[in-house]
This record gives sequence, structure tokens and C-alpha cells, in this order.
Amino acid sequence: MQINFQQLRSIMKESGLPVYRDSEPNNATYPYIVYEFVNETHIRASNRVLIDLPLYQIAIITNGTETACKPLKEVFNKYGVSYDQFEGYPYDENDSTITQFITNVRCANEQ
Repeated sequence: MQINFQQLRSIMKESGLPVYRDSEPNNATYPYIVYEFVNETHIRASNRVLIDLPLYQIAIITNGTETACKPLKEVFNKYGVSYDQFEGYPYDENDSTITQFITNVRCANEQ
């Protein structure tokens, strides 16, 4: 199902995880979602943009395991949101091992 940006934000919030754009506040507790704009493409006709197709990278930041992705996957599947497979990237933060589970979602915003 194609969704617009506002629908994407609402669906992510329905997961029950805190949702932040671009970066989280210093007092954020794990797990949480951070999303970022990646790029966009357009569907055009007669030199006019009909549909704007922005791509968003969505990361679940956790000090746990891949089970932290379950709430987001459940709401995405509930609404039929098309998303890429999740990939995990571990890193160290304040002497703790943190993992980012990253996926991408393309939205469709009519002009």
C-alpha cells in the first residue's frame, strides 16, 4: 500500500515506540525510532510533477536484540506498508553495545 508522509508518521507512532526525526533527545530511552529523509523521485506527466516519492530511512535504536523491531513490523504489516528488510548495525555508545536496525520506506505524496 502506498502511504503519504503523514500516514507513515502516524503508523510509526502506533507501534508504541518513541519516534524522532533526524536525532533523538539526550534523555531518550531504548528502544526508539529515528527516521531521516534520504532522497526523492517524481512521477511526471507533461513536465509537471504528479506524485512526489520521498524515501525515508527508519532506524530502531536499541540495546536489545532484533525483537525490538517486532512492534514496528506489526503495524507496518497491519497497514500493508511496503518496507525493505531490516539490517542490523552494532556500535558502541557510552561503553554499551547499541544496535541500529534499519529499513527504508518510500512514500507517495500527491501534488
